[in-house]
Amino acid sequence: MPRTLGPSPPPAQHHGARRGCISGYMTYALTDLPMFARLGEERLRGLPARPRRYPAGQVLCTEGDPADHLIVLLDGRVKAGRVSAEGREVILAVEAAPVAFDKTALLVDGTHRATRTALSAVEVAYVPRAAVLDLIAGEPEVAARLLRTLAETVRDLDERLTDAAVRDVPTRVAAWLVRRCAGGPVPLHGGQAGLGAEIGATRVSVNRALRGLERRGLIEISAGAVTVLDALALARLASVPAPAPH
Repeated sequence: MPRTLGPSPPPAQHHGARRGCISGYMTYALTDLPMFARLGEERLRGLPARPRRYPAGQVLCTEGDPADHLIVLLDGRVKAGRVSAEGREVILAVEAAPVAFDKTALLVDGTHRATRTALSAVEVAYVPRAAVLDLIAGEPEVAARLLRTLAETVRDLDERLTDAAVRDVPTRVAAWLVRRCAGGPVPLHGGQAGLGAEIGATRVSVNRALRGLERRGLIEISAGAVTVLDALALARLASVPAPAPH
């Protein structure tokens, strides 16, 4: 059974907990996040935070609980899920570090939109909501980059809804690969089931689609990743813009 946390776990509750501010190696992970990308190291170190380490299976936040901290995943992989009316878990996404969860909930004083559970050993930092709002108010560039990130999230959701409504699974898989083949293998952080969760398909149908694309010579499947061999042909199949040349 997953280990669960309350909405605001006290710092002394876990053996890996530490109190204070962002320090040392954590600044490097934070600068990989768009909203923190151009902040100086001194400014990042001044953020109050609670770094924590958890094993696989730990619940980091629960759907419906108050979002009173920005949860930053510094290392590891996490799945986002919700429970259907029938009591079945629906996986919405599988996310890998570095990523920050539920930024919109912080802005509107809302609740967590999904339950996030560690799929591997993870390290996270809890940054209080008040500190995040102060940072946004005091750093216009942070606010601008946050707006851009949220706009990209809305665009991605719109694309996913359109894909699910008008495209079959092979075409959805092709479009997903084209959008992510920025050079090198495309990692499947949650495996084929995780990819299925992102595009609204079952693991079996995703596997069938990937094998079909591989037989056509468009991709190569390896353990935990897919290498795109012919991005232009894949883009034509998916009716999406071809990736920029590298």
